[in-house]
Amino acid sequence: MKFSCYKSDLTEALQFVIRAVAVKPMTPILAGIYLKAEGSMLEVQSNNFSTGIITRIPVNTEVAGETVVSGKRFQDFVKNMPDDTITFSDEDRSNLLTIESGGAAVELLTMTASDFPKVKTPETDKSFKIRTTALRDLIRKTAFAAAKDNDRPIFTGGSFEIKGDKITLVATNTHRLALASEQLSESYPDSSFVVPADSLRGLMLRIDPKDIDNYVTINYSTRYLTFSFDNVFMTARLIEGQFPPYDRVIPSSSTTHVKVDAVEFKNAVEFVGLMSKETQYNTVKFSLGNGGIEISSTSPEVGGAVKNVEADIDGEDLDISFNADYIIDVLKVINSKQINIALNDKYSPAAFTEPDNDNYIYVATPVRA
Repeated sequence: MKFSCYKSDLTEALQFVIRAVAVKPMTPILAGIYLKAEGSMLEVQSNNFSTGIITRIPVNTEVAGETVVSGKRFQDFVKNMPDDTITFSDEDRSNLLTIESGGAAVELLTMTASDFPKVKTPETDKSFKIRTTALRDLIRKTAFAAAKDNDRPIFTGGSFEIKGDKITLVATNTHRLALASEQLSESYPDSSFVVPADSLRGLMLRIDPKDIDNYVTINYSTRYLTFSFDNVFMTARLIEGQFPPYDRVIPSSSTTHVKVDAVEFKNAVEFVGLMSKETQYNTVKFSLGNGGIEISSTSPEVGGAVKNVEADIDGEDLDISFNADYIIDVLKVINSKQINIALNDKYSPAAFTEPDNDNYIYVATPVRA
């Protein structure tokens, strides 16, 4: 096998497929990445049996072939190659892949390609299509709210709900919740399923935010789901279990309404958040009143930080505390110049929304400080 390709193309592909490389593999082959060069395309695969990924990039193939290399090491060396073009060859020795670029060279041990569990298309009985950019926006605005590690796996996923021509994605770690909806181009039978949030975050990396005319085809059954578009194919095992009735968490009314500049608010929370890292629960305090929000955090061991931002406040003055990261995370995905915050008291969840957008809501539970 011998081929060459652009470093940027392969780096982007590896950033995607590395997410399905097994971290604690039952067998060494599952820690590998499968490469198959043929004609003008390189097929790259990874498979940990929960998630399987296939992506393809353009290459110049001199000798067709296939091999498997250690995923993490391969990614690291490709990323650090000095030139824009990289050449790969395993012609000199059968169990080594030589990687050359700009005067640098490395040899990596390979594994037998026939031993690699190729990604297969699972049997599915339902499907729908959604614009790639719409799916990307759904994931970007919600997946961050899922639990990273939880005794209840259901909270590590994003729950999709389809009702007619509307699709909703919800994620929660029980302390915060993000919900986003999009319109589909046609109506589909009502259904719901939960996809691992890590698979969704990986998929988002491969979607070009400028590719507004492309569609993703999603096929699914009771156990598996596949995404396919362009040169990308991804399978994911669905998370079993019943997603909680999230609508009960969303406040139905509020006594205090706040409108604040999203950028100024984000900058202020990030600034004070530096001090909050010294507190037990990463706590920042919001004091609402006198035409603004005073954001503060105090650490007995380090000191204190405070920042004021102007805001339109309608309702009662209020002091309420949050985990700083929970607020910063949502401010990173807000598209609008302003953000609305609806509150009741210092013990009740607060709802964050965008003006003129009824398809997104973020709910954060306060810290009892």
